[in-house]
Amino acid sequence: MEELKILQKTEQLHEACWWDAEPNGRVHCYLCPRHCHIGSGQAGFCFIRINQDGKLYSLGYGSPAALQVDPIEKKPLNHFLPGTRVFSMGTAGCNMGCFFCQNWDISKSRSDQVRSQNVPPEDVPLLALKYGCDSIAFTYNEPTIWGEYIIDICRAARGYGLKTVMVTNGYITYDAFHDIYDHIDAANVDLKAFTENFYGKITLTHLQPVLETLAWLKKETPVWFEITNLMIPTLNDDPAETRKLAEWILTHLGPDVPLHFTAFHPDFKLQDKPRTPPKTLDDARQIALEAGLRYVYEGNIYSDGANTYCPHCGELLVRRSWHDVLENRVKNGACLKCGLAIPGVWKNDAKGKHWPKQSGTATTKAYGHLNL
Repeated sequence: MEELKILQKTEQLHEACWWDAEPNGRVHCYLCPRHCHIGSGQAGFCFIRINQDGKLYSLGYGSPAALQVDPIEKKPLNHFLPGTRVFSMGTAGCNMGCFFCQNWDISKSRSDQVRSQNVPPEDVPLLALKYGCDSIAFTYNEPTIWGEYIIDICRAARGYGLKTVMVTNGYITYDAFHDIYDHIDAANVDLKAFTENFYGKITLTHLQPVLETLAWLKKETPVWFEITNLMIPTLNDDPAETRKLAEWILTHLGPDVPLHFTAFHPDFKLQDKPRTPPKTLDDARQIALEAGLRYVYEGNIYSDGANTYCPHCGELLVRRSWHDVLENRVKNGACLKCGLAIPGVWKNDAKGKHWPKQSGTATTKAYGHLNL
């Protein structure tokens, strides 16, 4: 466990959920499958859940380290409000130890090592509306570890008709799953590989809990979700592994869950691997389509594999370039040509119903300096 210098007074910290007190002043955090047992003055693996005098507190509550407006396609979500903007936010810390992390500057940092801002949950939807966003995404680092903040943001966002999105590694316990995901509209789950060896050596976690989360999303929630598999040369790009991954999705989640194969670039502790060749993504997409998945995409490259096609008649429905939507021919949730229903969330009917006045709000007063 990491020793912390707790600068905040106890009364300024936000007490965490999902923990039990233990003897000798220790606490057991059961938010994620790590089940950290944390001594007084220490933090869990994620860096931002800390034991102060025998109580667990969240340093991530109200303290985002990253705020940005993104296209929803960047999450990536291709079947959820395509062409709209999403207000994206993240904090410090993470509950995985991925060697290839692309946001390592915040995910591998303690809260006192990054430049965070004080943003109360009720101000987040005001910021999202100010910048013309239809939804709010919890992303960049692993949002599960600041679940308390997420729940309160979601409650605040509901009154404005804003949707909420988790961009997650799926590493969460069932104890916390419904507490968080009952407030969520959409998710992208990063299925990093389909072998326990990869998860153990490259992410310092396990595969099975992520598969369980995907099954819970499918069977126990109305959350729209998509899956991303970042393909790293020689580590998780074997065609046999790709086939097993696709077959598992087909069997346990069905043919309509979109799957994104995305290209790796060298980063953090994995500088010795090359960028993913486009052909690797092309081949993976073909394997998944042949396995029976209907919506398979390629990301982080320019490719026709970014487009959405009707699986019945082959009509081009959504044409994309990188994260830009150039054309959307999905009408009333269906193929314009043959009428086949295309799974997803294609329209936000609640948009604008409760748009707040901008003058005098926290949005313009406190956060007008945001570099978005």
